[in-house]
Amino acid sequence: MSKEIFTAKTFFDNLKEKRLMGSKCKECNALFVPSRPVCLQCGSTNLEWIESKGEGSLETFTVIHVPPVSLLTKAPYVVGIVRLDEGVSIMGRIIDVDPTEPEKIELGMRVKVVVIEENEKTVLAFKPFTTRST
Repeated sequence: MSKEIFTAKTFFDNLKEKRLMGSKCKECNALFVPSRPVCLQCGSTNLEWIESKGEGSLETFTVIHVPPVSLLTKAPYVVGIVRLDEGVSIMGRIIDVDPTEPEKIELGMRVKVVVIEENEKTVLAFKPFTTRST
């Protein structure tokens, strides 16, 4: 993995390897997941790779009832924005929740990254931590 290549392709190549990678600006310490070739805060191109541990909290979500054609058989499904523990937010599918009962999906719940292979594509997803003891 070359440090100079901050593209969508390298993001998904790393995701296929079960690594959630981003970039960190060496000038202002701004973080970006997925990675960016230029810092959106200060404009620097002096960036380095960072690996997220892939854990965070669900900030918001929506239930998709009318999906793109490639996901017709998956609807309804949940997509959300997760604030990673590193401080950046990223969108992904939320799995292991019931899209027919959105009132039971809790904002702020802890989630962790999961990589799904679907329709020959790599998909970023998150699932809730199982913290209940029975």
